[in-house]
Amino acid sequence: MKLELFLEETYPHPIEKVWKALTDPAALAVWLLMGNDFEPRVGRRFAFRATPRPDFRGHIDCEVLVLEPPTRMVWSWQSSDEGLPTQVEFRLTAVDGGTRLALSHTGDAPPETIARVSSGWRLRMQILGEYINLH
Repeated sequence: MKLELFLEETYPHPIEKVWKALTDPAALAVWLLMGNDFEPRVGRRFAFRATPRPDFRGHIDCEVLVLEPPTRMVWSWQSSDEGLPTQVEFRLTAVDGGTRLALSHTGDAPPETIARVSSGWRLRMQILGEYINLH
């Protein structure tokens, strides 16, 4: 099944501050709610880790595919042991009064993954905004 999630949020902060929240491993651990070994470097393979659940194996294997500071980053995203990785793309645009973040998560995924990812990214973008406000 096709995963085609597109979300957009505008944060009242400069683009550099939003970019830092997207590329700092400690910040990612807070707003994505998962530990990680991320490094902002093309080709870097990394993983997000959390407690396994019946519907989640406990880790997401990723790779940085594109890095264009401070406006664009693309990751491969493998959240299950089956199928091909999907792609997560972050696009930042400076706008009057802040930064617009456009997030897309696309690829082929089972229906249960699509439902989990859709609700998960909506919540994470809200938490990201709260994180940026505090830092």
